Amino acid sequence: MKSRYLINILLIALVFSLYWFVNQEAPKQLQGQGLTATTHGDITKITILRDGLDTISIQKNASNWRLVHPINAPANNTRIKLLLSILNTNSHAQLSHADNATQTQLGFNDSSTILKLNEDNFQFGNIESISKRRYVLHNDVIHLIDDNVAPLLNANAASFIDNKLIALNHQISKLSLPTLNTDQTLSTHTITIEQKEGHWKSDNNKLSSDQLTILIDAWQHAYALQVLPLSTASVPASEPHNIVVWFQNQTEPVELQLQQDNRTLYLNSPSQQLSYQFPIALLQQLLPISP
Repeated sequence: MKSRYLINILLIALVFSLYWFVNQEAPKQLQGQGLTATTHGDITKITILRDGLDTISIQKNASNWRLVHPINAPANNTRIKLLLSILNTNSHAQLSHADNATQTQLGFNDSSTILKLNEDNFQFGNIESISKRRYVLHNDVIHLIDDNVAPLLNANAASFIDNKLIALNHQISKLSLPTLNTDQTLSTHTITIEQKEGHWKSDNNKLSSDQLTILIDAWQHAYALQVLPLSTASVPASEPHNIVVWFQNQTEPVELQLQQDNRTLYLNSPSQQLSYQFPIALLQQLLPISP
């Protein structure tokens, strides 16, 4: 009997020892292995190669990302960060030097989508049926990863355009714009708002300094629902209203053209050949009431 109790005690001790060991090792296993040692700061060029779709090229100039093909426009930083997130994605399993048959079975072929960061290729294969993770081929190693990148890669090029009307590093110093009638229709009157001695002033004396500050802030932080190339955007046929924006430390102003329909406010940029589209309700925040 004593020997049986002793054996039971030893078995219990063994179970607890194994439990402790597994829980000590598990965090290390969950950390996984990264796909590359390259960091976000190392990347200056992003290329997306898609079968049957336009190649998308994005380049970094100083601290800003810019879409250069097939559209020339400021790039959306949120989407750039999502693309670069593959650099620090964990690899849950790896297979080196797979033969052609294995690569084909896992979805790697001539029509596969490729994300190219500088000169590094990340080729996207199938989704593994059980874990729902994706196979990615990089430097002749197939990795199994949690994929947040692939859905972006087949989006149209316009979805990579920055939705901010005015870049973060551009500060408005002067603004000339039309006004609204009391019935919310556009007036033929225009006003000019300018910063002088640290305060906003306008040629409409009915607007207080606080009202002018709120108006300028609305322009400074305007964020479009979508941005499209003017060549493909469907804009109203009505005569546009001109808006002129001056920025600090820049001699040349930027001209915009305002149009509207029942649902949408269009701020079109002839210089960038882009159409920034907003909900029509924003019109009341961007334009003052006519004096």
